[in-house]
Amino acid sequence: MLIDGNSIFYRSFYALPLLKSENGYSNAVFGFANILVKAIETLHPTHVAVAFDVSKKTFRNEIYSLYKATRKPMPEELRSQIPVLKEMLTLMGIKYVEKQGIEGDDILGTLSKRFGIETVIVTGDRDCFQLIDDKISICRTLKGVSEVQMMDAKAFETEMGIKPIQVIDLKALAGDSSDNIPGVRGVGEKSAISLLAEFGSVENIYENIDKITGKLKEKLEADKENAFMSKKLATINCNVDVPCTLADLQFSFPFGVNLKEFFEKYQMRTLLRRSDIWKAEVKEQEKTAKCENVLIENIDQLKNVVTEIKQKGVVAFFNNTNENVVEISDGTRNYKVAIEDETFDVLRVIFEDSSCLKIGFDIKKDMHTLQSKKILLCEPYFDASLARHLLDGLTVKDIDAFIFDLGLDENAKGFSLFESRKILIDKMQKSEVLSLYENLELPLVGVLFSMEMQGFTVDKTSLEMFKSKYQQEVNELQKEIFALVGEFNLNSPKQLGEVLFEKLMLPHGKKMSTSVDDLELVRDLHPVVPLVLRYRKVSKFLSTYIYGLEKHIDENSLVHTTFKQTLTGTGRLSSTEPNLQNIPIRGEESKEIRSMFTARPGNVLVDADYSQIELRLLAHLSGEKQLIEAFNSGKDIHTETAVKIFNVPEILVTQDMRRVAKVVNFGVIYGISDFGLASDLGISAKAAKKYINDFYANNPKVEEYMTQIVKQAKETGMVRTILGRIRKMVDITSTNYMVRSRAERAAQNAPLQGSGADIVKLAMLKVSKRLKSENLAAKLIMQIHDELIVDCPRVEEQQVRKILKEEMESAYKLAVPLTVDINSAFRWSESH
Repeated sequence: MLIDGNSIFYRSFYALPLLKSENGYSNAVFGFANILVKAIETLHPTHVAVAFDVSKKTFRNEIYSLYKATRKPMPEELRSQIPVLKEMLTLMGIKYVEKQGIEGDDILGTLSKRFGIETVIVTGDRDCFQLIDDKISICRTLKGVSEVQMMDAKAFETEMGIKPIQVIDLKALAGDSSDNIPGVRGVGEKSAISLLAEFGSVENIYENIDKITGKLKEKLEADKENAFMSKKLATINCNVDVPCTLADLQFSFPFGVNLKEFFEKYQMRTLLRRSDIWKAEVKEQEKTAKCENVLIENIDQLKNVVTEIKQKGVVAFFNNTNENVVEISDGTRNYKVAIEDETFDVLRVIFEDSSCLKIGFDIKKDMHTLQSKKILLCEPYFDASLARHLLDGLTVKDIDAFIFDLGLDENAKGFSLFESRKILIDKMQKSEVLSLYENLELPLVGVLFSMEMQGFTVDKTSLEMFKSKYQQEVNELQKEIFALVGEFNLNSPKQLGEVLFEKLMLPHGKKMSTSVDDLELVRDLHPVVPLVLRYRKVSKFLSTYIYGLEKHIDENSLVHTTFKQTLTGTGRLSSTEPNLQNIPIRGEESKEIRSMFTARPGNVLVDADYSQIELRLLAHLSGEKQLIEAFNSGKDIHTETAVKIFNVPEILVTQDMRRVAKVVNFGVIYGISDFGLASDLGISAKAAKKYINDFYANNPKVEEYMTQIVKQAKETGMVRTILGRIRKMVDITSTNYMVRSRAERAAQNAPLQGSGADIVKLAMLKVSKRLKSENLAAKLIMQIHDELIVDCPRVEEQQVRKILKEEMESAYKLAVPLTVDINSAFRWSESH
């Protein structure tokens, strides 16, 4: 097995988030290791080598000075991982081969042909397809690093319509933009394949040039020299001088113990958990449990354990569906009991005991599990995943990753959860997020559970009406499009691109992108384009907001979204299955979708939305007197900004000026660049820069605050919200300008967006508590960013409006007032 080192390394880097430990960046090495291990396990090779490029200048640059000239320099975050990757390969006992002046592809070609044995080349590129023969096949990574395509000679010919060796001629004609091989101008891949199917090679094409007619002949004749030069550039040299014997490529799998220390050093936890990739003796060590597991075999035994736990007043539990057992622990043993009808009935006395502390991994999920068995999981409880999330804002996906992260026993999950509480409380105290956990996030779990149980009513009649309406429009649009350009798969970007850019010859970029933004650029150049744009929009509404919603409606016409507390780094809640936070606000279709959501029969929706909360937080956190004065005097902040950046009296501020000022105000919050603002407003970058400079000139404390936040993030590696929520800023010191700039903008925005999330959550707690204390039937059912929705009987409407206003506006004391806009109606579309 031969690995195209540079190709897999690059693919891994761009496919995975930029991971960084105290020892440096590691995402590309981590991805490479996963692909390598998977390939070894799948292909079972006896010999392995990795080929690398080590210099840009090769014999191809002597032939054509612009060869690979369009390639961007390797990002520093990737370059720094090269020695880390080579260290890993050395520890694995896998040989890597490189030589100055020789490309990795030539090394792959040479080694694949040298030994005369069955060979698989693992690559993310198409360059090596020319090497395929009866003994050499290609394993090509697709879609980042998650999918692969196996390609032997027969499969290649079936897919491409040419022989593997003809890939060289294909590149000679069609060129290769990634390597900057010119080819013949105006000849694309389709035309090239057609020519090769008839004539076989570039040489034979030019020998029979008189058999070719029209513009194609003119193009070939005009670029004959480039065609033959391109063929030389595209041909892999299979006879380069690299010292390497077959014996050099032998390796041992599973790997040795020393590699484990490497994965620990770079915090590659997923690989560390793969005990099957270590030597047998290591496997046995890994299997040794740190805690005694006791299998409970009957109900009487379980009752005795439950009695002991009640006396101790604390229990950790985990519903292990993989093994069909419930694991419980009192901190001394880990008990496992099979899930049967009686199991939860016996455990009920623990879960419903208000004097017993329950420690779980995802308490809200546990609440739903127990609710289905008519058991109420009551306070006090400890949510381990929530506590872990608050330490750095990272998502905790599963209990195995959580247990491994804390260095606990994965074979005794109940016991490990018990142990985790003390560890996490200690870590939260040191990180100064314990108060945030105890006073905000943990109490919110019960509120969110109640909201999920309540659900949001959907008017099925309206849904059916809109489904019919949108489906009919989709069908009519399809007919109109086909009448103009012929039939094709409208949902295929590739086929759409061929129709628009090859058949209709509409202008396009290098990649023939059919994204909405790119299609908007050619909207007026052909009548089919606006039809395609409308088709896409209506299709999306139909699939996402009609069919997507329909499958989640229960027998009571309710949809029950799931709120996630541990998904975002900013602290904002997210909504899934279905996502009710991503329904657009603007446009007629959006209004129609929202009109399907209603209050319960006889009820009304009361919708309360914070007004400009992040701008108010900007005034508070920066201490900018002019902003504070404007908010305290009830002035319109966008008009105030317009007065200053346009230098006109308030009476002369137009709606368009106010619109520009609004974009500037919110742009500052998100650390917008000159070019970003220019794009949003459709103006020049120079004009946009002036607006931003004018804003800062009139609000100097804001600029000072933004500068200080970035400085703090670089010094500490994090920023915090008003309640102390941590947002790690890993890339803030990156040597890559684009990466660093993005991190700086995130650092400026995180305290504002995160503090806004903190305040909304405080408001949710206060509103929920007040509704209960006043014995109202009204229920909080939705939270969307800065908006809360309560479903209440009409007789309670005024009281609920009063509660929302009072509790939301007093949620947190700022230097400026928090104000709330409140509306109510039966349908959501009318209450917002």
